[in-house]
Amino acid sequence: MFDPYYGMLHGILGRLSMGVKTDTRERMVAGAALVMREEGVAGTTVAAVLRRSGAPRGSVGFHFPGGRNELLGDALRLAGDSVSSLLRAAVDAGAPPDALIRGIGEYYKQQLVKSEFRAGCPVGAAALEAYDDVDLGPVVAEVLDDWTDLLAQALVKSGVERSAADDTALAAISAIEGAIMIARVKRSTDPIDLALGLVLPTLASHKN
Repeated sequence: MFDPYYGMLHGILGRLSMGVKTDTRERMVAGAALVMREEGVAGTTVAAVLRRSGAPRGSVGFHFPGGRNELLGDALRLAGDSVSSLLRAAVDAGAPPDALIRGIGEYYKQQLVKSEFRAGCPVGAAALEAYDDVDLGPVVAEVLDDWTDLLAQALVKSGVERSAADDTALAAISAIEGAIMIARVKRSTDPIDLALGLVLPTLASHKN
């Protein structure tokens, strides 16, 4: 039962670096998302994005009249939408809530180990560094609200009352995002395992 959902979630950000469209703007947005998951908001400079995307110099001013923040905002939306689209498909398919969180946790464990703990979650990085940024803060809030709502929908389908589903979903997303951050610091996936160990029984208890 779990494998199909894990298969969908496994491509959350990895697909951004595979088969990326040749359109310069889209390459830059995808490149910014990839840089941000490794270097955070402060480290996602225009120069770093140009190197990662292979875009020509001068592209930022042409494609992003709002400058670096417009580029980073679009990158966060892309990363957020990549997760949301997979979560939405899984919810529509009737995925149990614990399978969704387990899939996300297992994906990030693999990503962290593969990248030697450099590649975290770009949305989590922005939440930590740019929560009060007038441009990026609202984008982060929208993305996290969307993820929480989708997980809450899965819980409601399992029979949980809506307000309780919202609280449980927010706690689960918070636990995983925090665990990803600490896993990078400790250079160990143990924090994610611990978070999953605490969250999954609660989610699993609501299965139909």
